Amino acid sequence: MSKEKIILFTLAGINFTHIMDFMIIMPLGDLLMKVFEITPQQFSLIVSSYTFTAGIFGFVAAFVIDRFDRRKALLFLNVGFVVGTIACALAPTYVVLLFARSLTGAFGGVLGALILSVVADVVPDERRGQGMGIVMAAFSVASVAGVPFGYLLAEKFSWHAPFLLLAGMGTLITLAIFKFIPSLTGHMVKKSDRPSPAKVLTNAISLPNQKLALLFMLALILGQFSIIPFIAPYMIRNVF
Repeated sequence: MSKEKIILFTLAGINFTHIMDFMIIMPLGDLLMKVFEITPQQFSLIVSSYTFTAGIFGFVAAFVIDRFDRRKALLFLNVGFVVGTIACALAPTYVVLLFARSLTGAFGGVLGALILSVVADVVPDERRGQGMGIVMAAFSVASVAGVPFGYLLAEKFSWHAPFLLLAGMGTLITLAIFKFIPSLTGHMVKKSDRPSPAKVLTNAISLPNQKLALLFMLALILGQFSIIPFIAPYMIRNVF
């Protein structure tokens, strides 16, 4: 297998774990509401806390993350993600789980954007679409296979099991990053050449098509995740 493919499959592994970590909480809704004796509103905070911190830290990281070697950034963020996932698995109370989900989102949300930057760095233009396809296919695998498997683990053992599995996978992926991802510093520029945060933000929203795309994604995600987290609890309590 070529070095490029090994890098892409390592990035796909990162994408798989952080997407599965984000989505696994949703089918566990009914179980967690019973274990922690919480309301649907409180459960919704567990789901949204990941997204809130991912959005906040992703926005902040956009202004500073290009100052660092992408390999070091991947290692730091993935270790933080693993620590957050372990904290989720061991959470004894609702409040601790809420904090752990927030911590995991802070690292996992930035990882999702960073792996796409790495693809752009290591894959030539003529193969970049294929590279992106390999990495993003992990999203579908996590949704189609990972989530049901995680739920089966929760039913067979306990709700802790899926998070422990993800933490174990994340640890192996951290080793893979250390071994297979090369140092990536080509994007780094002198401090005097860096645009100001205000300039970066202005560039991001200056194009009409870009603003429409961002609004579309906002509406799409808001619509989906206003409903999806409650499908499993609704089906369990009202259909089955």
